[in-house]
Amino acid sequence: MTRQIAITVYLLSGLLLAVTGSAGAFEIMKGKWQVETEMRNPMSPQPQFKSSIECITEESFDPAQAMMEGGQCTITDKQDSVDSITWTFKCGGNGMPESSGTGKFTTSGKTANGEMQMSMIFNGQTMTMTNSWKGQHLGNKCD
Repeated sequence: MTRQIAITVYLLSGLLLAVTGSAGAFEIMKGKWQVETEMRNPMSPQPQFKSSIECITEESFDPAQAMMEGGQCTITDKQDSVDSITWTFKCGGNGMPESSGTGKFTTSGKTANGEMQMSMIFNGQTMTMTNSWKGQHLGNKCD
């Protein structure tokens, strides 16, 4: 995987872990969460896995909004409720390749999961990457 594609994939994945408060948005339990991420792309023969502990301090957040705050993405369609959010996006510019895709994130009490599919044109070829997340609430207090 080229360095630029790797940076793009990790940047977009990380944006979904960034918690941004937004009244009336998708709700999630506050506290410590174990988050397992699986990243698949055609440049890597095997999926890549990442595990992290995240401290969620807001009762609501909007992963789609977090993508836009990076300044490289535009949300073209978003549907949200208390327990799920879906969105369509386009990204690119300032050295990032153009990309587009969809995302979905759902929660049910002490569990959460989501997936984002993104396609980009790199060296004249369309590449599709998929990132998926599974979260487990570990407790109300963060260390």
